[in-house]
Amino acid sequence: MNPSNVATAAKLLLEARRTGVAIKELPADCKPVTASDANEIVDEVTRHIDDPIAGWKITFLYKPRERPFRAPVFKSRTFASPARIAAAISPSRFIEPEITFRLTRDLPPRTALYHAEEVAAAVEACPSFEIIATRFDTSTRTLREMLNQRATMVEAYADHITSGAFVIGPPAQNWSNVDFATMRVSMKAGGTTIVETVGGHAFINPFLPVVILANELRDKDGLKAGQFVATGSFSGYFPVEPDQPVVADFEHIGRVEATFAAK
Repeated sequence: MNPSNVATAAKLLLEARRTGVAIKELPADCKPVTASDANEIVDEVTRHIDDPIAGWKITFLYKPRERPFRAPVFKSRTFASPARIAAAISPSRFIEPEITFRLTRDLPPRTALYHAEEVAAAVEACPSFEIIATRFDTSTRTLREMLNQRATMVEAYADHITSGAFVIGPPAQNWSNVDFATMRVSMKAGGTTIVETVGGHAFINPFLPVVILANELRDKDGLKAGQFVATGSFSGYFPVEPDQPVVADFEHIGRVEATFAAK
């Protein structure tokens, strides 16, 4: 994208973050078309946010020759389970269960490729929630409608891949022996089951995109010990009520809990 258009898009998203006033859409000449466009906008927004990077999201269009979308997650929006989430973080109260992978040591910048075995030895798997949020106006179209169309999905992903916050549970032991294709995942709110699934991750094994991200960032700042990587949900996101504990159980991995504040 033209650098001035990237700057304009980033300025609008930063203003929406600052004021809490959603934007209808980006101007026509500032709309990202590819994942690389969206990543440029994400990077420009990040450059103006004074908040340490606690983790990363990565996702894909699942098309040949497409680069992945990737975006940082900030320390102020990362919570340990059980967590209470402020209403302002995600007024929609959308939440989804994920397994994140936390770095136990640095994967620093380098020219050589990172291979799966090396990356696996440097991470631990954690039961987690992603809290979904968007700086775009969803009064006339839902976020799901935006994500169902390629053009508006790329635009939505330029907003840090619709990330509001993450809740991270305790790490699991021997995660590499888990068969993620047959792993049972359930999410309950106030004792009522919202979703249950067996497997369901787009890559079957949620670890695999971590290797891709390590290689995407090896010519930048790399990945640092303590940061986590989120690679997508097993079930998608769902709305929940405030002041109601939400619990997700991941077979062989563990449990994570969060509650949205009413105000």
